[in-house]
Amino acid sequence: MLRAVNEIRQHDGTLKLGKGVGMFTIVGVIVALIGAFVQSRRHRHRPAADIHMLWWMVLIVGVVSIIGAGYHVFDGERTAELIGYTRGDGGFQWENAMGDLAIGVVGLMAYRFRGHFWLATIVVLTIQYVGDAAGHIYYWVVENNTNPYNIGVPLWTDILLPIVMWALYAWSWHSNGDAVRKVSLSHRARRRSPARCRPAYGPATR
Repeated sequence: MLRAVNEIRQHDGTLKLGKGVGMFTIVGVIVALIGAFVQSRRHRHRPAADIHMLWWMVLIVGVVSIIGAGYHVFDGERTAELIGYTRGDGGFQWENAMGDLAIGVVGLMAYRFRGHFWLATIVVLTIQYVGDAAGHIYYWVVENNTNPYNIGVPLWTDILLPIVMWALYAWSWHSNGDAVRKVSLSHRARRRSPARCRPAYGPATR
């Protein structure tokens, strides 16, 4: 581990974690923590778990993922070099971008759609990020790939973000927050209405 860290140090001795989306991730986490803390203090009537969830879902899962997609599309060559690949003009850049973009879009949509939508978003995020982390670790161990975007901020994001999101989801669920699917009274009444139990065709039973 120490050897890998030393190998990605710059000549001036500073740690080279990679710029771009890595920096956006760090700044986003700081903003999400501060923003959620301040908002939860001002709106004590709302579940704190939901406030924290929305900040992380919209800002980190949503905005940062879309920014990451932009780097894969518009700065593919440099991004590939930071990961450890010599060519950045391959189709994999576009495919990675679409994956990040899809996660980013549903992250933004999670502000409006909650309940089971949150669960589905976190499941997809977990599969994508844990798979990415496994790939980074594999090339680190097998090919000694110590490039900044292979063992730097992106790797730790792939590992930690799913853990954070599941913890926030569990917190919201146990707090009876928006993670719990809410069913309106009118919807419950329609579901229990005797008229809904009648056959779709033919005369009504007496």
